[in-house]
Amino acid sequence: MYVRVMSGVAVREAVSAVRAAVDALAACDLDLLTRPELVAALDELETLGCQLPAVRHRLLGRLQTETTPQQMGAKSWKEVLSVRWRISRGEAGRRLTEAALLAPRQPITGPALPPALPATAAAQAHGLINDEHVEVIRKAINKLPG
Repeated sequence: MYVRVMSGVAVREAVSAVRAAVDALAACDLDLLTRPELVAALDELETLGCQLPAVRHRLLGRLQTETTPQQMGAKSWKEVLSVRWRISRGEAGRRLTEAALLAPRQPITGPALPPALPATAAAQAHGLINDEHVEVIRKAINKLPG
């Protein structure tokens, strides 16, 4: 998978472009779309919805190497996420677990290591699987003998 190196400014601009695109889509009149157009739009949105968690995993992984929960004003990463994003601690834990498995791993020294589940991470980054699929794969992997 090709990953373009981007500065902080480029990442902010890309996130702003995604927000602008979502706002533009939300403002669209959908009443005149044909059934094939509706299905095509829904298919694309499903793929994008599958891809976005892969980006979040990478961002969370980097955040965890750059700071601590205490520096973020919390006792744990679950607390950081649940308070900041107003999600349950369970959902925060699920996201952190997935990020730990699907984001590139940051060793103390040396270059980043591939994700613990590289094929799953690649499939999600390409929009081929969603959070539900990841959960099934994660549970299956956990049941495998050491």
